Amino acid sequence: MKFVNNKKLNSKTTYAILQDTYDAVPLLMRLLAPDGWQKSSFHQELMNYRKILYDEYLNTDENRLSGSEPIFHCTYDDISKEEEMSLEQYLYICFPPLGNDYLELFYIVSSVLVEITYVSNLYRDHAIGMYYFDEIAIEDIVIQLAHENNQIDKDWAEVMVFAFPVPYLDEMEVHYCLEVLFSILMKHGFKLDYWHNDLLNIVDLQKMYQEILYSNLAYQDKERQREIIEEDIRLVLRAYDRSAIDPLDLAAIIAMFNRREVCPIVLAYLHVYDEFPKGYPYLLTDYQGYL
Repeated sequence: MKFVNNKKLNSKTTYAILQDTYDAVPLLMRLLAPDGWQKSSFHQELMNYRKILYDEYLNTDENRLSGSEPIFHCTYDDISKEEEMSLEQYLYICFPPLGNDYLELFYIVSSVLVEITYVSNLYRDHAIGMYYFDEIAIEDIVIQLAHENNQIDKDWAEVMVFAFPVPYLDEMEVHYCLEVLFSILMKHGFKLDYWHNDLLNIVDLQKMYQEILYSNLAYQDKERQREIIEEDIRLVLRAYDRSAIDPLDLAAIIAMFNRREVCPIVLAYLHVYDEFPKGYPYLLTDYQGYL
């Protein structure tokens, strides 16, 4: 049972990993934004989304006419509800804060850290237990570290929330981030129990396909739903191989993934640990028995 007994990584260890991540920001800044952060696509994407939120506020008649409070705002006593908020005031509690290049990148790379255990687990040799990063705990500790490293003051840290989608990173940019993060995880004694999200999704769909047989639906409804599931699986498979593969043949699907799919997580892990993570190459027995 893959996910039944995995646990959230404790706060103390998560804090230590995130402090190392914070310290690695200058290295990643040089790799991801050699021409300067302000010129990078990541900063521009974050600014564009900030402006979208702000423009929505400006264009909402309710906010203009009634002075109702937006989701993200500054609560200055000297600003009346009738006054229009500036961009800085509207985004007051949004993390990362406006005009802080260091925290923008820390925010991005901490989000990549969460992705590592989105469906996979961390473990230590000769120790019992599988672990994952809790997204809410990560957000809280990231903001705490921003305060402790003198990037934001205490009062600000107590009210700030993660507010923006993570900017797009291409394959090489993701690889840089993952290599740095795996170096940190290796320092803390962790290895990866790797699972592929699309394969897990296919197994879930195949299980649904079989369960329809025992449902109380009419025969035609059963056939229709099973056809939909088969097409859903084919849609996933087409992203990796355009040839016809039986959507119910898990062995053939596993073989195809081993031929066609090397996830960026696997590649970065190999570069750092000089070995594949547990779970790669993909094994039929793992995915048959994970539920």
